[in-house]
Amino acid sequence: MKTTNIKEKISTIVLCGGKGKRLYPLTKKIPKPLVKIRNKEILGYILEHLFSYKINDIILATGYKSQSFVKFKSKLKNKNKVKVFNTGNNNDIISRILKCEKICKEYVLICYGDTLVNLNIDRLINFFKKNEKKIAISSYNFRSQFGLMKITKSGNIISFMEKPNLGLYFNIGFFLLKRENFKFLRKFKSFQKFLESKNSQSVLRGYIHKGSHITVNTINELSLAEKKLNRMVKNER
Repeated sequence: MKTTNIKEKISTIVLCGGKGKRLYPLTKKIPKPLVKIRNKEILGYILEHLFSYKINDIILATGYKSQSFVKFKSKLKNKNKVKVFNTGNNNDIISRILKCEKICKEYVLICYGDTLVNLNIDRLINFFKKNEKKIAISSYNFRSQFGLMKITKSGNIISFMEKPNLGLYFNIGFFLLKRENFKFLRKFKSFQKFLESKNSQSVLRGYIHKGSHITVNTINELSLAEKKLNRMVKNER
């Protein structure tokens, strides 16, 4: 099946329901995905990225201040491609995803509403096509921000590594699966437990993203995002 054919059968759930408490006081009046970076909402960048790959059936899984997303959608040029679906307040991610199931197509792309990733969605789809019975999860290489040392009990330094690559990866929030695989999610009360479960390891397949990645959880990260946006290339190469 060609990538374009799969795209026609993809619904994208953008998770927008959290309260974003770590971004207070900014999120006291608006939900985190609508916080602006350079006069554009975080969600605006995410939708722009999805539209650039012709991902045209988008569900905003909202909760906290859901009505704000209705107003946001009304100003979009492509508003006919976006649905606002209120999944309730104080619900776990897994609950929000499952509540959207009835309006999803055959394939489902899930992404976070507070994370900017210039992920090549075509490559993710091609990776997923190799085994559609699994759930593809996007990952990013974790590199230490510090120089690390090995030290003996007597204080002798055995080795020193400046900001080493630790050979570990972290989740950056893009998941691709067939809708029928929601059955795996139903077994868990929280999305965290689903990801951490050893039983899930046989279902998940990690796609390694090599481009740029920006997460906005705190005021400090919001400030850093302004600078990082300069270095974020348009598409992953």
